[in-house]
Amino acid sequence: MGTDSAMNLGALQIQAIVDATKTPTPEQVRVVEAPRRPLLVVAGAGSGKTETMSMRVLWLLANHPDLTPSSILGLTFTRKAAGELGERLRERIRLLSREMPQLRERLDEDPVSLTYNSFAERIVSEHGMRIGIDPDFSMLSEAGAIDLMTQIVESWPTDLDDDLKPLSAVEQVLHLSGELAEHGYTVESAREALEELGRELEQVGETNGDARDLLRANRRRLAFLGLIEAYQQRKRDMGVLDFSDQLVLANRIVHEAPAVRLALREEFRAVLLDEFQDTSVIQMDLLSTLFSDHAVTAVGDPNQAIYGWRGASASSLESFLERFQTGASEEGQTLTLSTAWRNDVSILDAANRVAAPLREVASYQQGKDALKAQSPVLVPRGGAGSGTVDIAYSQSYDEALAATVDFVRRVRLQPTKDGKRCTVAVLSRRRKDFPFIDAALRDAGIPTEIVGLGGLLDQPAVQDVRAALELAYDVEASPWLARLLAGIDLGAADLMALGDWARFLARQEGVHPHQAVLLDAVDSPPKPGWAAEGRPAISEEAVRRVRLLGERLRQVREGVGRSVTEQVERAILIMGTLDDVIADPLSMGGRAALDEFIAVTGAYEKDTPGASLGSFLAYLRMADEREDGLEAPLGEPDPRAVQIMTVHASKGLEWDCVVVFGLSDGVFPSHDKRKTVSWLDEPPIATAWLTDASALPHPLRGDRADLPPFLLDVEGESKPSAAYSKWVKGHYGRALGVHAEREERRLAYVAMTRARSVQLLVGSWIYRTGSTSRQPSRYLMEARAQLFGDAPDLVDDSLVRVGDRGVWTRGDWRSLGVESVSGAGVCLIAPEPGDEDIVENEAAVASVSFPQEAGPSRQRAAAAARAVEAQIRDLAQDQDVYEALAQLGEDPAVRDTVALIEEYHLGLETPVVDLWAERVPATSVSALLQDADEFARDMRRPMPARPSSFSALGTVFHAWVERELHLASADPASEIAAGPGVSTGEDAALAGGDDGADEALLTDGERARLERLRVNFRAFVASELADYRAVAIEDAFSVEVGGVSVQGRIDAVFERVRGNGPRFLVIDWKSGRPVSATTKPNKVAYFVTQLRLYQRAWAARMGVNASEVGAMVAFLAGPSHHTLESLEAVLGEGTASLDEALKEVLRP
Repeated sequence: MGTDSAMNLGALQIQAIVDATKTPTPEQVRVVEAPRRPLLVVAGAGSGKTETMSMRVLWLLANHPDLTPSSILGLTFTRKAAGELGERLRERIRLLSREMPQLRERLDEDPVSLTYNSFAERIVSEHGMRIGIDPDFSMLSEAGAIDLMTQIVESWPTDLDDDLKPLSAVEQVLHLSGELAEHGYTVESAREALEELGRELEQVGETNGDARDLLRANRRRLAFLGLIEAYQQRKRDMGVLDFSDQLVLANRIVHEAPAVRLALREEFRAVLLDEFQDTSVIQMDLLSTLFSDHAVTAVGDPNQAIYGWRGASASSLESFLERFQTGASEEGQTLTLSTAWRNDVSILDAANRVAAPLREVASYQQGKDALKAQSPVLVPRGGAGSGTVDIAYSQSYDEALAATVDFVRRVRLQPTKDGKRCTVAVLSRRRKDFPFIDAALRDAGIPTEIVGLGGLLDQPAVQDVRAALELAYDVEASPWLARLLAGIDLGAADLMALGDWARFLARQEGVHPHQAVLLDAVDSPPKPGWAAEGRPAISEEAVRRVRLLGERLRQVREGVGRSVTEQVERAILIMGTLDDVIADPLSMGGRAALDEFIAVTGAYEKDTPGASLGSFLAYLRMADEREDGLEAPLGEPDPRAVQIMTVHASKGLEWDCVVVFGLSDGVFPSHDKRKTVSWLDEPPIATAWLTDASALPHPLRGDRADLPPFLLDVEGESKPSAAYSKWVKGHYGRALGVHAEREERRLAYVAMTRARSVQLLVGSWIYRTGSTSRQPSRYLMEARAQLFGDAPDLVDDSLVRVGDRGVWTRGDWRSLGVESVSGAGVCLIAPEPGDEDIVENEAAVASVSFPQEAGPSRQRAAAAARAVEAQIRDLAQDQDVYEALAQLGEDPAVRDTVALIEEYHLGLETPVVDLWAERVPATSVSALLQDADEFARDMRRPMPARPSSFSALGTVFHAWVERELHLASADPASEIAAGPGVSTGEDAALAGGDDGADEALLTDGERARLERLRVNFRAFVASELADYRAVAIEDAFSVEVGGVSVQGRIDAVFERVRGNGPRFLVIDWKSGRPVSATTKPNKVAYFVTQLRLYQRAWAARMGVNASEVGAMVAFLAGPSHHTLESLEAVLGEGTASLDEALKEVLRP
């Protein structure tokens, strides 16, 4: 570990050098100056742990001559946090070295700041060969993992479970796969453990629902193992690793290779582990194996351990010193940071009250007296303000929204100390609340931003595009079609008639009306006036709108088979979504949302080999359904807008003012029990892993000692199923309920420590359209008890007024509520609604008319249209339009209008097109040479071409060829020509991927043609390319021709390794019709131009004469192939110069 030298500089001296505006607290000084040995720092929320850790690095460098910056390793969980820590350290080391000349000699490189995952990746890439792992692996992103598992699930030969949808199966299998890896299981060892557990569980029998659910969950886990095994095999075939693989392999390396452990300990003589409460069992094993009895400082807060769903173990901090030190720990090895630099006093008081139970041993941990890593009670910083915490619990959901709007409007008017507008966030436990919060704030004229991928998917414009894509992938996706139908403003009678027409079409096809597909009715709408017997008729306007929608959706479907990004962009264009957003007078961020959606799509394709529309939609649906969302490369939040996000997403962030929304029992804390419970009662029972097939059973987890003990004992019971049910609904279910509530409490603590100065805790008795009332959240009530004592909520004459929604909208509720003990905040809890109130609320929701009345955007657009129509009617019909415009005077709008009219008239004339180009795609050169005017018009105003029937087939085939060549590039003739007996499935395995998802988009005829193409490809390689090896595949090029930069991509380049022939051979693969005597000359000219460009580009690339590069186009549907020379002979042309031809075309 190294010995401590005489101290040269203390923490206070170092702080004065790097930032004299701050003074460390005594707690911070103790942490900074702690000896070089395992050290645990338990730091409360906002207690300055990052600042303290950077100061500790400076102190270590200043006082230990054997340390250099690059010998200090800092690990954290996000790239952003790692980058910020690294940047802060670089700047401060630079400042410190000015005052310490002797330090400058040791400034070799920067401190190493990495994420936990990237550290594991580094170990595998540098030392993987020691355990037989090829270091040249690629990382599989979360999106890529979803894509891969979607392919496996969709092609799985047996049904997993009648009740399990493919999307749900993908999510559950991936989650179980991650948990197995996190706890050190292989598929084989997991099968043994689950089968052994299953034998134990079978003693409960199957005579009631609880017992059947228990056994069904474990059987489903065992079934999942087959898919996990296929997933792991597919990753090996592709040469990719996911994040769990990194950790498993890194752990294996450090256990099996002592030399690696020694090298890493020598390289990193001091280690800082940030956010240690979020580490998993396998991360703990990896790090403790590497750095036991080393100078390791771990920092974390057990009260903020909110990532249990992704493998984090809440016991990491509790067992730190046991795992990182062989001897007994000493006093001073566990230190705390308790000064809250972020929050004002009232906010701290409420948060400390909510966190109090977390500082006690859980009731199910019998025999444990005290916590070893207890989070400290937060204390306010010197000079902290009193802060404000308002508490509002209304009767209805709409009233809770009104209170939120009133709060946000009021705090946004209050400037901060530096004169800027307050930053505001609304945090919600459930994403389902986002659209309602967003709409309420926007209707009040308050700008909003829903943060994260899940929030992006809630944007109306994105939902419209997604609806079109969902229908392109699945014609039976009726809920998405209903959204689009609602958007074209059909009346209730028209919708009924359209549904009748769908059932009529189903009967004509011999299908039961209950299986009717609504999209069929949209694709082929009835004639105006059609009606089923005794039913409403469809109107002419409705038929027109439905027909237009059907045409658009057909065009979107025609794009299936293209890249996912291209399909998204086409859907936006075809559906007119961007036009709708631009035309909306109140649209705020709709266009930015579409741009962000395209960026998300592009990132997904980049991270996902062979991405398909189906897997992309599965990725979006998974992001939709998970409250914690999926990571996505979204832009930086807009500080001017009110940010709406989940509590999970808010960790590590802070704002001046925060609303914690939805504080109703069952919502936050979240549980699935229909019956609500009082905050003074025990939490409701939970079933957790007992019924969740995606969860590793608690008895098999590495941290089972800190979980409710599973002590099943029904042996000898006459009715074992009944005994089990009683145990689950009693002792064990209560213990699981307590464990689940502690997870929710940590989340509440995170939510309640995000605000600097002002906070609103809000909920409602009736949650959205609920038919029963919900008790206030225990966290809201605990904060109320702390800040407001036992004072009554209402005086008698206020009971009637509190039921008036305007009281909440106008903020009058504040005058009805009770002030806090300190006077900083107001609390109002409305009386619990009676049955009549609930019925009245349900009736109000049920009475909403359809279609809904026009919203504010449409109202404004309609008013503007009426004003324009009135102006048109008032215009003198016989007056010259230019004279009429001249009378309006000199106005920019008038000039623009005149210009538009003149452009319209010019468009009616035969245009003279001038062509000027700096860059031309290689595929367009032939078109440019053949008809320059037509080419110029296309370049000026491009129109999307209708996709060929061969486009999807060509896309699948080219991707297959590319993978085949990559796989066999060392010896293509021997490996690709494996023989015609290789099946499609074997092709996929050899190629390192599965074309099943893409091939599913092809017709039966196209699949048959694809198989012929594959056979012909192998035969061609075995015969014509026997003397060659592939040296470039899908190679991009840029070559100057006639003063123009021509850019393109060569399908494949081969180099001769034996025999006779040109040194290089460029090949263009074609899946379409081969050249024949009937082929039009312009088509042959296209092939000649392409091959000349490829020949020239490769010759320039390699620095050889063009005569050393042969060029060939291979028509694998024929099969036939033609060299450049043979095509030139067909065309009757010699070697006319491309340079001269292009210069002639472009000459003015």
